Amino acid sequence: MSLLKAVTPEEAKKGVWVSIPNPSARRVAKALTQSGRRVHHSTVARWRAQDWRPVAHSLHPLDAARQALDMAAGVLTGDPLARVEILSRKDGSQQELEGLSDRELLRESSREMLIAVRLVSHVLPSQLPHLMATKTMETATLLNALNAGLRAAADGLEQFHHLPGQAGHAVKDQQ
Repeated sequence: MSLLKAVTPEEAKKGVWVSIPNPSARRVAKALTQSGRRVHHSTVARWRAQDWRPVAHSLHPLDAARQALDMAAGVLTGDPLARVEILSRKDGSQQELEGLSDRELLRESSREMLIAVRLVSHVLPSQLPHLMATKTMETATLLNALNAGLRAAADGLEQFHHLPGQAGHAVKDQQ
């Protein structure tokens, strides 16, 4: 379960669409993005065309990228269940994460993604010649997952910088 919150059609409609004069999909998307909640204008337009119908749960881009990287990492080990394990967390880590502000959580998730990308990138060069010769499609999937992970982490850090510091968390976020 993701702790990062994706924008929903309800937030776009009730939070922004009805509150701005002469709304458009681009204006709503820009307002949400400026507040640190990235969404594309075509997504807002699709939601409006579908009468703001609720959507099935979708993953935050960082979560989706991490999931893709975890699935693609199996090519490095030969184990389809292998995952990129980046942090060995102690018990209670879920409560610790739930205590973070959205801003802190975004920074932490971006950082974890960058660590995962680094771990895979460290192992990949020694195996790349063999993988390219024997598992070209799987290697391409892994490289695409690495690319998506880097992009998601960069976007997450950009969102982090756009989110306002929250009372009691501002000092912690700047460390």
